[in-house]
Amino acid sequence: MAIKDSFFSHLAASIHPYLHWIWLFLLGVICLWGLISLYKRMRTSPTKGRKLTLKERLSRRKAQIIIKGDRSRNPDYVTMSLQNYGIRPVDLQAPCLVFKRWSSERKFRINNFGGIDDFPMWLEPGYEATYQIGLSQFYDRAPALKRACRLSAEIREVSGKKFVSPTIRIKLI
Repeated sequence: MAIKDSFFSHLAASIHPYLHWIWLFLLGVICLWGLISLYKRMRTSPTKGRKLTLKERLSRRKAQIIIKGDRSRNPDYVTMSLQNYGIRPVDLQAPCLVFKRWSSERKFRINNFGGIDDFPMWLEPGYEATYQIGLSQFYDRAPALKRACRLSAEIREVSGKKFVSPTIRIKLI
């Protein structure tokens, strides 16, 4: 024990006293930053609406959204397919189209297709619903969307489970 004590005391004595204060100051700054970030994270709610129960999160309801454009760049129409490949029926709410550009995004909820109210939709296992959406109606209402370079869709089940489609690129930049 005497050897270890002398080794650590000799090591501490060989370090300049100002370095001890610098290390202590840096440790305090890092701890303060951690506490502030933890406080901010606790104040912001990670989920909107009610939280899903464990049973709802582990349920075998599986829906898939597939988006395809009529052209690879600057499509006029987008085809959205909703598929249920699970073993239980899915009750889906109205889908949202999400136009993205860099870090900004704009969401549009689609309530009906061609004047027909389809949502909320009950989708049996193995069935598919396909919709064709004209993008010009969105570009007419919000001209800034012409600069959006990516498009995706998201849909929620009535219980709160969220299904998101893969993002497609509608413009190069």
